Amino acid sequence: MDLSLVYAVNDTQAKLLREGEGGRLVTERRNGGVWPPQAANAQESCTRAIPANDTCYVAGDSRVNQNTELTVLQIVLLKEHNRIAGILSKLNRLWDDERIYQETRRILIAICQHINYYELLPILLGRDNMLEKKIIYKNPTGYINDYNPKISASIINEFATAAYRYFHTLIRGRLDVLKENRNLERVLRLSDWFNRPSVIEERGTFDGLARGLTYQPEDKADQYFDKEITQYLFRDNRTKGDDLRATDIQRGRDHRLAGYVALRRYCGLSEPKNFDDLSGDISESNIKALKSLYKSVYDIDLTVGGVLEEHAPGALLGPTYLCISLIQFYNIRVGDRFFYENGENKNIAFTPAQLATIRKGSMARLICDNGINIKRMQPRAFELVSSDNKIVSCQTLPSVDLSLWKESK
Repeated sequence: MDLSLVYAVNDTQAKLLREGEGGRLVTERRNGGVWPPQAANAQESCTRAIPANDTCYVAGDSRVNQNTELTVLQIVLLKEHNRIAGILSKLNRLWDDERIYQETRRILIAICQHINYYELLPILLGRDNMLEKKIIYKNPTGYINDYNPKISASIINEFATAAYRYFHTLIRGRLDVLKENRNLERVLRLSDWFNRPSVIEERGTFDGLARGLTYQPEDKADQYFDKEITQYLFRDNRTKGDDLRATDIQRGRDHRLAGYVALRRYCGLSEPKNFDDLSGDISESNIKALKSLYKSVYDIDLTVGGVLEEHAPGALLGPTYLCISLIQFYNIRVGDRFFYENGENKNIAFTPAQLATIRKGSMARLICDNGINIKRMQPRAFELVSSDNKIVSCQTLPSVDLSLWKESK
């Protein structure tokens, strides 16, 4: 939510990523595109399976090279920062590098917070569920002053270590590279490119992967995970790799998460006293499997039990994970005095006009503005193309009016 994946988490790293002029971040031009800076040694920063001088990026998040499509998104955000900075520097020629950088950073964080809360999360958590808990508001205008200094915006262990990792189930093991007409150009195998981002710089691939993100269906939200991440994760030159699901379960134990039953109790859900009490939330076949793996219902790992629940109404996850996630995103919103919709402190708030235009930001426009040659996109980029979400010219999509940041003399 603070775009530390772009800007880093400490001053030392943040300074290394800055160009030092015009508020821009460091980039490199080659292969017909603009890319993040190159790591000094690809074998140290990416994988020993590639030459030391191979493509390997440096960014605010050390995992920038880990997953090809996440790398594409990282590049989109980097380019958007520099695009905004370029416009602000022309609008305000007396602003120095620091002023442009900080204002650009503030705008981009706000746009991404808006995209997360009003585009992505309603799909995962359910719009009605979010409205009920006042995580989002229906057709908001003006400020929403719900900041509460008594609430921490920090990340809940049960969320980071269990609930949010459930969405690994949506990962597909193939990456579709699409032409502008959305015809399939080629398919990449996910495990071939872990920590090997060089494919992104091949002709047409950056745009093709970006289109694939918006056009290729996600996998089903269920208990099953693609074998590319359960058998071939980070395999490099090996025949097989790691198992992300096994890692998730072990991570939950390392973090000493409370058990599945304890979290149901905390969330005010029915508390099973035995395995048969799980009926209604978990299928009979899965209850049978749990009986064979655990001595007691109280032993069930949160990471296991949460995945097996039937989905809550309107959401892509079960009631226990939904409960944890709703708490998390409420806390992030009301516990952050810098949250983009907050207007209580006029010294740090956007003007009403600036806030209104930030609400026009979208993932579709981010991809359009930062592709190499992407001309068309559906308005709701997280949703599949349909009769009410048709692919249109990028120029027809609403955009953030950066002229509202021109400082009056």
